[in-house]
Amino acid sequence: MDVYTRLKVLQKQLHRLIIQRDSKILGLRNTGALGMLADISRHAELLSAELRVELTACHDELRAFGYRLPELPMQNAPEINVQVKGKSVRIAIDGMLPYPILGSAHYLHEKLDAALTKYARENALPRPLFTERCAVVFIHHYKKGVIRNLRDYDNVEHRCVTNVIARHFLRDDSPACYISMDMLAVGESAFTEIRVLTIPAFRELVLSREIELFL
Repeated sequence: MDVYTRLKVLQKQLHRLIIQRDSKILGLRNTGALGMLADISRHAELLSAELRVELTACHDELRAFGYRLPELPMQNAPEINVQVKGKSVRIAIDGMLPYPILGSAHYLHEKLDAALTKYARENALPRPLFTERCAVVFIHHYKKGVIRNLRDYDNVEHRCVTNVIARHFLRDDSPACYISMDMLAVGESAFTEIRVLTIPAFRELVLSREIELFL
């Protein structure tokens, strides 16, 4: 079975799982549905991992045939670091955010949700942390010398990140609760940094000398 066929099979399996998940969500009053929903989530995570492996193989084959492609999005199990100081949140994700068109970003949603849940539990954070409108800033760090293929921000998966951030830190994810901004930075490694700031703190960042490093 070639790479393209394997990708199609995995996508169909993942699509079926999503349909099953949605149907179980509608019937959550049934106690058995919760267990089944957990099983579906685990299967979706495994399928997302397999899909990522196949996408990597496909990416490598296309490069071998001479196609010029942007860097491969992050792998299935990124390292996530969370820091909260007062009402300033910093999340560092090992690697660049994925492209939505390259398949499910379910794995990222699950990993980030687990990291924020663990941090909030261990540090007894209030919920929501931000009761006023705030700013969510995505800083895309590129490694020096490999920024020839800068990615359009509208092609990067933000939704799975902002949904989790909103669930843990904000009242909801409506425009009345937060604004967002994307920036790039060049350094020693490629990773994604997300900052959640109060509007006054965001204003200070935009007007500070630090912003010069991000532009």
